[in-house]
Amino acid sequence: MHPVTYLFVPGTEDRKIGKAMQSDADAVILDLEDSIADDMKEGAREHLAAYLRSQQPASAGPQVWVRINSNDSIFAADVEAIPWNKVHGAVLPKAERRERITALIDAGANRVLPIIESAAGFSALGKLVEAGNVERFAIGTWDLALDLGIVAVRPDDSELIWQLRGDLVLASRQFDLPPPVDGVYAQFDDDAGLQKFSELAHRIGFTAKLLIHPRQIAVVNSVLRPDDHVLEHARAVIHVYEDAVRTGRGAVQLNGEMVDRPVVERARALLRRYGS
Repeated sequence: MHPVTYLFVPGTEDRKIGKAMQSDADAVILDLEDSIADDMKEGAREHLAAYLRSQQPASAGPQVWVRINSNDSIFAADVEAIPWNKVHGAVLPKAERRERITALIDAGANRVLPIIESAAGFSALGKLVEAGNVERFAIGTWDLALDLGIVAVRPDDSELIWQLRGDLVLASRQFDLPPPVDGVYAQFDDDAGLQKFSELAHRIGFTAKLLIHPRQIAVVNSVLRPDDHVLEHARAVIHVYEDAVRTGRGAVQLNGEMVDRPVVERARALLRRYGS
């Protein structure tokens, strides 16, 4: 089952990393990019590399990912320094070039999560997938809006950014990847806003979200994870349909709802996705 919540944590703050690893996040992204000041990048890289080497493999808990820098001057140093055998995969920001994914794979990264944050990134989706080991796509709405010159409104208020979200959902299916990961909601103390925009993203096909604070985990889970009632209904749909097939019928009703093959396949997909 793929993660629903990806929580960013600065790669220099061991206390926050420890708390994140004890949280309900499905994945923790140890960050060397946006949360680290430019003049601290080298020290952050060395610190995180040493921290990861000191850790024993965990039998449970969130997946651990590392977001490196895309800047040409420090990309190679980040890739070389991180012990990729100690983490689940690499998060590649401003993904536009397949060579970057190739470099990560050659360095030992088993999985890559490219964040699409520019028009060039959208143009390169196919080449990124061709490089191999792409787990799924994520969208970086803030940098994408900046790249497109959308600076007078927040990304979540831009119709174009929502259109591009939908384009990434479609492209993910075309490349046979899991549904993509939605970008961050920057106001971490606004639960109502987070819920509203998470619901909108979910409706167009996103099944996961990047987070910047542990308090966002519960809100996003409440939106993106189906509750027990939904899962039980899916099981009931499959049960009544299989009973109908055994008696030679191709459709049946359940609580006033028609149940035929497409409805059953949706129920099966729901249960596969959420591990039930």
